[in-house]
Amino acid sequence: MRPIYCLVGLLWWLVSGSVSAQSLNGADLPVLRVALPYNAFPPFVTGDPARPGVLPELLAHFTPDGQPVQVDYIPEERSKKLISHDQIQVRMESESWYRGNTPMCWSQGLYWVEDVLVAHQGATVPEQDYQGFIMLGRFGYTYPTVEQALTRGLLQQKLFYSEREMLAALASPVKEDRRFALMSLPAIRWLQLSNPKFISALKIHKVVDTAPLQLQFNHSKQGLRGCAQFRDFFVRFRHSTEYHSILLKYGLDIKGVPQ
Repeated sequence: MRPIYCLVGLLWWLVSGSVSAQSLNGADLPVLRVALPYNAFPPFVTGDPARPGVLPELLAHFTPDGQPVQVDYIPEERSKKLISHDQIQVRMESESWYRGNTPMCWSQGLYWVEDVLVAHQGATVPEQDYQGFIMLGRFGYTYPTVEQALTRGLLQQKLFYSEREMLAALASPVKEDRRFALMSLPAIRWLQLSNPKFISALKIHKVVDTAPLQLQFNHSKQGLRGCAQFRDFFVRFRHSTEYHSILLKYGLDIKGVPQ
């Protein structure tokens, strides 16, 4: 009988191992996987473990199926691919920024984000025509208000990995400076707190776009279930003192939450 017991044990070990391996992929993940920007998007994602940002603190309160979500910090372009292959189920995005053609499920707006035109104090900035200007942008980001100018080659673009790098470049003037950036106003305000030069050397000119920051869920079974559960959760949480406290901690006002 011993050989039979050994054989049964071996089969059970193989099956268990197979299940464990499968659980690390796609829809078999035991928890909902969320990707947040690896290079931060302050104050919503800061990269600071002590003050991680609005989204990590918000997600700490969200427990789909009674389980905490798994938050991973992943570069923007990679997270776009992972969500389409169900290696993650959720990422930070706005429906108005999305340029993919894969169906997605969208959360309510978490906060209105104003994009502003910022440049060096002494720089020339575009009024209507972008010819001869250089826009500083982030890898993986879309810029709806200048897409046509970029496509037609009227506007040059230089890409960076973070808003901090973009502001640092703008704060160092060049001859006949015609550089500018389109950047989240909350991000600028947050970064100015730690670098006075970003206040003295830079000028914010105007609001160019406003979009709601959202969570993007894929159309896997797990993603759609998580999307529905988050919507139910946020209907209640957005009016809570907890969410108000999180926003205040990062210099944001509850009035900026879409209703």
